[in-house]
Amino acid sequence: MILVTGGTGMVGAHVLFECVKRNHETRALYRRKEGLEKIKKLFLILAPEQPNLFDKIEWVQTDLNDLYNLENAFRQVAYVYHCAAKVSFAQFHEEKLLKTNVEGTANVVNLCLKYGVKKLAYVSSIASLGAEKSIKLIDETHSWSNTQDHTPYAYSKYGAELEVWRASQEGLDVVIINPGIILGAHFWHRSSGTIIDRVGKGLSYYIPGKTAVVALEDVVNVLILLMESSIKNERFILVSETIPQKVLLDKIADALNKKRPYLPLSKTLLLLLFIFEKTLNVLMLKKNFLSLSLIETLYNDQEYDGSKITSALSFKYTDTDTIIKKIAAYY
Repeated sequence: MILVTGGTGMVGAHVLFECVKRNHETRALYRRKEGLEKIKKLFLILAPEQPNLFDKIEWVQTDLNDLYNLENAFRQVAYVYHCAAKVSFAQFHEEKLLKTNVEGTANVVNLCLKYGVKKLAYVSSIASLGAEKSIKLIDETHSWSNTQDHTPYAYSKYGAELEVWRASQEGLDVVIINPGIILGAHFWHRSSGTIIDRVGKGLSYYIPGKTAVVALEDVVNVLILLMESSIKNERFILVSETIPQKVLLDKIADALNKKRPYLPLSKTLLLLLFIFEKTLNVLMLKKNFLSLSLIETLYNDQEYDGSKITSALSFKYTDTDTIIKKIAAYY
């Protein structure tokens, strides 16, 4: 039995699709019933000739902190794809991020150990790497820097990884992937889909930093290949290329036949917005969204080396232009 956490998320849903296509006995976690309807429609889009694929999944309604229902989901499970996570860069979501991503992952790995799961594949993020700003090309050998500030999301993913590595020390076989921004279709109001949607509706500004990207299909493909391989207790950065944000937005705009963004958003302006927002927060008029660490992240010019996975597996990244054109066609 395969268990997929975050079954209604972008990565989790596509992992589920591939598992049931391969006729694997599959169970998935979900939180809200409306999410199931969206995934059912997604499956029909992806495989209209196989209308019963969705019905092959055993769904369990729970979240990562509901220990009773979560434990029931682990019975007879041999392999776990841990795709569930809260993704937010808002400062006011710090507590929720730690609760879901760190405590929730601790619950998952503890149950993996309790029920003798053979292997856990964890979807982390390049945010969890947290390398020193002086490092211009980041690979798997670089580690978290305690001397600089990080976003709450980065802290939560780093903490989650520590739980996964702890489980590996206790005998659980694990693999971790650290993807950049995952480019995929259909989830227009979540994850990278919001970028596509904003450009589609007309986006005039851009931030002059760099962005590490990878295709959704590549992430899913690598996850399954790693799970089925003998590789264990290793991490892999999944980044096909690191490009200026302006270039990425231009590519999306061109594919959607929309006007390219033309107004660079200066770092100074964001810092002023941060001060204004901070003032409103002190007056209890508005919660903090911006943080200094988020601003630094947005204007970061570090690059990521995603080549390790191409040496470990028979795998080649999808070209960014190709995946953007495919996404644009769906949009």
